[in-house]
Amino acid sequence: MTLALVLIVAYLLGSIPTSYIVVYRLTGRDIRTMGTGNPGTMNVVDTVGLRAGLVVGLGDICKGMAAVGVAYLAGLSDRDAVLAGMCAVAGHDWSIFLRLDGGNGMAAAVGALIALLPEAALIAVPAAIGLYVLGISRRMAGIVGLLLLLALAYTFNAPEVRLIGAVVLLTFTVIKIFRFEGFSPARPGR
Repeated sequence: MTLALVLIVAYLLGSIPTSYIVVYRLTGRDIRTMGTGNPGTMNVVDTVGLRAGLVVGLGDICKGMAAVGVAYLAGLSDRDAVLAGMCAVAGHDWSIFLRLDGGNGMAAAVGALIALLPEAALIAVPAAIGLYVLGISRRMAGIVGLLLLLALAYTFNAPEVRLIGAVVLLTFTVIKIFRFEGFSPARPGR
């Protein structure tokens, strides 16, 4: 029963429509009617601005971290914490508060990965941010950061369940991004 409750809480955490809330409070508009129509961090950055995008991104990252944290606070295993992270991403992607609409889940996945692999994240996250600041596209900086996170987690001998869970979580998220957005590293701002 505890696992089921934690997974429901994780899904509900992921379902909190951070971008919708922030954009509506700032502009009175629905983010799904702006820019690409995707209720995610990058669309907020592109249509409302960097400051609003940072608030949304941090909120979405915190959703993933909180979901994993709830699993650990409940005394559950690494496997269950990975499942909680996946439920948070699913909630973000198919939010009950947005009639099963949502973003692509990357920020929520990053939050779950930070909570699952904190030592590797301490290096990989600043590295990805640094690459973006140096002029690498958002998408490419993110990809490098995620690959670095996995490599560092392996190097630091992260528990196997967490490492495999991270690969599954990222695979799920990347497939959704490619399916709905495609991939073009040369597109400006991406």
